[in-house]
Amino acid sequence: MAVFQGTNFNKKRSRCIARWIICLLPFLILSSMIYEFINRDLFDDYEERRVWCVVRYSKSIELYTNIVQYFHFIAPFLANLISAIFIIVYITRLKTTVQSQFSSQQQLLNQINQHKQLVISPIILA
Repeated sequence: MAVFQGTNFNKKRSRCIARWIICLLPFLILSSMIYEFINRDLFDDYEERRVWCVVRYSKSIELYTNIVQYFHFIAPFLANLISAIFIIVYITRLKTTVQSQFSSQQQLLNQINQHKQLVISPIILA
């Protein structure tokens, strides 16, 4: 955000927004997974002296589970990757206007080389 807004970036407001997001995110994630707690049953096995946790899903809840799990995996990955690409492209545009002796393609390759860890790290974590 600071790259895009430049001198108009408000650090205090950004911290406030980040705090709200950090506080709300666990509740949003837990609320999307609340069905897990509802569909679990505990059974006592007296012969083997164990407690079994059994999950029974209907087809619709199974589909919802798959969608939520894919979303929880793909959304952070895409957010990291898109923000990294945005940073690289935006800095390339700024440097191309300032340093006209280099072409935009050369600037892009230079920025990719300088910020390759921003692109590589989300891919490795996936």
